[in-house]
Amino acid sequence: MYYEPKWYHWPVIVSLLPVSFLYMIIAHFKFPRKYTDMGIPVISVGNIIVGGSGKTPITIAIANYLKEKKVAVILRGYKRLSSGLVIVKDFNEILVPVEISGDEAMEIATSTKAAVIVSEERKKAIEKAKKIGAEVVILDDGFDKPFEKLNIVIDKKLKNPFVLPAGGYRYPRVALKFADIILKENIDFKRNVEKVNGDVLISAISNPKRLLKYVDVKEYKFFPDHYCFKKKDINEFKDKKIVTTKKDYVKLKQFGLNLKVI
Repeated sequence: MYYEPKWYHWPVIVSLLPVSFLYMIIAHFKFPRKYTDMGIPVISVGNIIVGGSGKTPITIAIANYLKEKKVAVILRGYKRLSSGLVIVKDFNEILVPVEISGDEAMEIATSTKAAVIVSEERKKAIEKAKKIGAEVVILDDGFDKPFEKLNIVIDKKLKNPFVLPAGGYRYPRVALKFADIILKENIDFKRNVEKVNGDVLISAISNPKRLLKYVDVKEYKFFPDHYCFKKKDINEFKDKKIVTTKKDYVKLKQFGLNLKVI
């Protein structure tokens, strides 16, 4: 309904518009007008939609581009089985399992030399990053955070133009005026993906059907975004060649499966 609504979704969408109007008013007053200088260069990678737009791959690309610096990546650690501030990785090694870090944080930790910190309170996390010696901070999903920063926003235009809950936008498109750099896929950046063969595609990312063009498989099984896999979920596929994403791989590798990563 959020991304490409069918004709039968529109009565529900229209019925939710009053709530979306209320949400938009709250979002307008919640958006920061003052920004704190944290005493360290901060780069934010964000978007204005619900779900995936490529924030994590862009964050990884920037962290690897700045590999000569001591980079710390900070994110919330959505759906992790922990709370508070956790150092997932210092500049040398990974310190916690994926259940504690969350899948996105672990993907970044295994794909870069950066330190990785998860925290609901980004200010505390930035202060911790400075304390452990970071020279640059990258905020994954930091568009609406009140810090002086280079605000990079990935713009994915949806066919449903409304904000939550009627549509898939967290902020209306006019909020893009707060971005310093706006990136559009296939214009400003492109995903380089080699097609992968296997028996089954397993994934727990947002809008997983977008993966089908990158794989050659006989079947697929999708789970809710950020789902924490259990052995019983994938037991029927233990003798098959499983194709998955890097974000899913960091959670699936513990089960000793035959995995191929897109």
